[in-house]
Amino acid sequence: MYGSTFLSLIAAAATVAALPHLGRSAEAAASSGINPWVAAGPSDSRGPCPMLNTLANHGYLPHSGRDITVQDIADAVVAGVNFDETFGQSLGAQAFQLLGGPETINLEDLGTPNVTEHRASLTRDDYPGGDNLHVDLSRLQALLADSDADYLDVASLAKSRVRVETLSGAPALTTTQETQAIGEAALLLLGMADGPVPAAPNTTTVAGVYDELRAPKDRVEAWFKTEKLPVAQGWQMSERALSLTDVRGLSLAIAGAEQALASS
Repeated sequence: MYGSTFLSLIAAAATVAALPHLGRSAEAAASSGINPWVAAGPSDSRGPCPMLNTLANHGYLPHSGRDITVQDIADAVVAGVNFDETFGQSLGAQAFQLLGGPETINLEDLGTPNVTEHRASLTRDDYPGGDNLHVDLSRLQALLADSDADYLDVASLAKSRVRVETLSGAPALTTTQETQAIGEAALLLLGMADGPVPAAPNTTTVAGVYDELRAPKDRVEAWFKTEKLPVAQGWQMSERALSLTDVRGLSLAIAGAEQALASS
């Protein structure tokens, strides 16, 4: 826990030429056909979902982060990160329903405690008592440290989920919150993956399917810290549109690994 269309290569290159202070990462974004990144201003709304914040920073969602519709989210995930429209509509509809069914939202609304926000986040502090909207650098470093390699994978994210739930303590997450939390871990790995994402199997047996799916640590760290698509760290949009089926398949893999750790 995406509207606008892609800028053409020529238009993006022209924007970079007009804004030389954006530097190499902007040039890389332009060569990839990605909307330029513009940091959020003091009056812009941002929430606890780094991907939606990123899509607003790149202009796929309204940069203000305000008056966003379900269709805005659906359009943005298609244009910005190549998730299919059904995924975006489902993501948006669920969030809007939990918030009481408004016609539009501001991104900060997603931080409403115990509605769309939950405890035991990978990178945000628990509410009350902590900042649930912005990345906590100590949590981010712990997330990266959960892997002994230079990438995150199913095993490390399962370890991270066990760790943050232990850190948060009682009460345990509800079933809905647990499903949401595991789905967020799956989206992290899908969104920052290096190389193609395996096709999700047609069964609930996912053992081994995602073992080689990896998200480089430098890419993950840059993304969380800047809420910018990490093109400079080698990020590329998925070659195929990712779907709810992919999220469910990878969520099953992470949940299975988490259960194995918790029972060991």
